[in-house]
Amino acid sequence: MTTLERFSSPAPVATLASGDFAAAAAVLGVNVAKVLAVDEVESRGRGFHPQTRRPIILFEPHRFSKLTKGAFDAVAPDVSYPKWGEAPYPAGQDARYAQLLKAARLDEGAALASASWGRFQIMGFNHRPAGFASVQAFVAAMVRSEAEHLLAFARFLKADPAMLFCLQKNDWAGFARRYNGEGYAQHGYDQRLKVAYARRLAAARA
Repeated sequence: MTTLERFSSPAPVATLASGDFAAAAAVLGVNVAKVLAVDEVESRGRGFHPQTRRPIILFEPHRFSKLTKGAFDAVAPDVSYPKWGEAPYPAGQDARYAQLLKAARLDEGAALASASWGRFQIMGFNHRPAGFASVQAFVAAMVRSEAEHLLAFARFLKADPAMLFCLQKNDWAGFARRYNGEGYAQHGYDQRLKVAYARRLAAARA
């Protein structure tokens, strides 16, 4: 098995159904439109690349730098730099996986923890609140199925009552800050969630 194949689902990936979202929404005490809004904004409703069957990821070099205390900033500045926004993210998944693999050769645990994974783009370093004892176990689940993505999302929110409360009360800025980090406003994350939610809610009522 090649290193990339390790991240590929061994079978065609079954996508989530409306009932799956409804069940998660019930567990979280929110309407389905809110879960669908997060799903849309985070990954455009797609957990895996259709050809490679690898989970959708975004590798964060500034997180890798933080987790490794800057040990690789000088030798690998394309995958490790101290501040968010120092370089643009690669546009495609192949290039993002190339970053992940290069970082993994330097420090595998930190590399896996420095990427966001799947339909809900949960960061690897959040593996414990998402219900996993190790980042490796979390990634293995993200490779298996979109059902695992949704389950991890529900666990992650349940583990942070303040974040879940923000979602329940339509506090998009508060939710965005906790879910996406302090830089959420720079890319309009809260506003995109608000717009996606309004659209999903209108569609549900139509």
